[in-house]
Amino acid sequence: MLPKKKRVTKEIFQNLMDGGKTFSTPLFLFRFDKSDLPKYAFVAPKGIFKSAVKRNKYRRIGYNIIRFISVRVGMGVFIYKKQALMATTEEIKENILFILKKADIYR
Repeated sequence: MLPKKKRVTKEIFQNLMDGGKTFSTPLFLFRFDKSDLPKYAFVAPKGIFKSAVKRNKYRRIGYNIIRFISVRVGMGVFIYKKQALMATTEEIKENILFILKKADIYR
């Protein structure tokens, strides 16, 4: 899990959903805005992941992946898509790295 200071708050989440750049991959929709501090969140919609156990599992997978990536700037929200149900952890990691490179956050 990410430390609390690196997670998106409710206010930041609402600002990202209202505005900000959007990037998309087969597994994620990513809402992003530039900032000095890195803050990220993962959303597993109830419409896709029916049980709370699966929603929490996929959120933990995302947080554990981004925890070991050295991201220094930006804040964003990763929203899982339906195709993520069949994805492995390695595929999820590749998609996260691809999005971060596309948003010019990670090199």
